[in-house]
Amino acid sequence: MGETKIGLALGGGGARGLAHIPMLEVFDELGVKPAIIAGCSMGALIGAAYACGMTAKEMRLQAEKILGNRMGAARYVFGTRGSKIRDIVSLQGLLSLHLQGEKLVELALPDTLSKNIEEAVIPLRIIATDFERMEERVLSQGSIIQAVAASIAIPGVIVGPRIEGHIHVDGGVTNPVPFNHVREGMDIVVAIDVTGKPKALARAHPSNMELAVGSMLIMFNQLADLRRAVSPPDIYIRPEVEGFGSREFFKPREIFEAAASSKDKLKRALELRMNRIA
Repeated sequence: MGETKIGLALGGGGARGLAHIPMLEVFDELGVKPAIIAGCSMGALIGAAYACGMTAKEMRLQAEKILGNRMGAARYVFGTRGSKIRDIVSLQGLLSLHLQGEKLVELALPDTLSKNIEEAVIPLRIIATDFERMEERVLSQGSIIQAVAASIAIPGVIVGPRIEGHIHVDGGVTNPVPFNHVREGMDIVVAIDVTGKPKALARAHPSNMELAVGSMLIMFNQLADLRRAVSPPDIYIRPEVEGFGSREFFKPREIFEAAASSKDKLKRALELRMNRIA
């Protein structure tokens, strides 16, 4: 029998998506590589880096170095990478500040990685949502930076690029854990769900942002559960990172530690499945 073919889907979840890195360490430690990766939002960003040749260990070290504290992140963005605040933040209208998705992706991905999706070492599918057509968009060629920027474009927060003249927003709006795109021809389908749930409200009157983000999370969970009920993947892991908010990017070590037990769970499940096939 030939090599076991594993399809891997990485879902969206903001900062909780850093938990994908320990999950990818499982593949490196077992000495296997996914045959295909599909990623949505934060899963698209991390999946793209891995598909283009970064190891999970390299990603962990980079995350700890850049996101370990706010000062370190500022030095990296405005010093090492020479960015200006106007490159990252734009005024879209009166009292409406947005982050530039493409610039965020450029800062997150090393310059040495492939520029186009079709050049990735591992076949890659990036999931975004075509806002104007009201449908899921699967990007399998073209600029990695543009595709990931479209996939992470949170409405009202991060501005995504126009692709073929159409506005695109977060892939989670249509497919928060895209395991259906890594199923064909695979022996094992693995899905990592870091969507999380709305955090408990600390105040009687939550902010508009808390309600907006929480509402999106409810929708993402409903969509993921419906897709899973119809056609479940072989292995479905929810790392135990729900205690972290989607914007808590400056807690990489804490997120990695919280995901450690789920990493062990994935390793056991994957070894069991691979042994059965062998």
